Amino acid sequence: MLELEEIPYAAQFGPLPKRAVAFIEEGLRRGKKIDCFDFVPSNSFVVYSALTAMPRGRFCEWGSGIGIATGLAEMLGFHCRGIEMDKKMAAASRQLFADFDLNSRIHTGSYFDIECASDCYFTYCWPGRTRELEEHFLSTTPANARLLICHGAEDVRCKQKVRER
Repeated sequence: MLELEEIPYAAQFGPLPKRAVAFIEEGLRRGKKIDCFDFVPSNSFVVYSALTAMPRGRFCEWGSGIGIATGLAEMLGFHCRGIEMDKKMAAASRQLFADFDLNSRIHTGSYFDIECASDCYFTYCWPGRTRELEEHFLSTTPANARLLICHGAEDVRCKQKVRER
């Protein structure tokens, strides 16, 4: 059996590149204009710092919203995709990427229904659905994949699959 274990990581805190800051600010500005159910953004500066500590590879944001984490991951060298249920948010994130010359792709739908094999996943899941999300991660992702999961806007934890002891 597999289970998730929290693993430490060495985030690099400090000033973000100007392009990343501009992307975050524009994404937040555009996101506020979209009427979307209970959308709560994570702290993009904390997410960026967590992403700096992850090995580069394929990245997928589950519940990507306006796509800020996805775009930041691409700026750090990941090959990125996002999955977003809200059609307006998904469309707005695609436009945001285009305006910043980013190549990330956004799929419209639920990450419980759309598979996207990646090395690193990021999510700020709905309260009360963390266990369901973790079970989904355990059953659908590659063996060495990492899960960056927000436990609040300022608290990003990294989890990885391990054999049950």
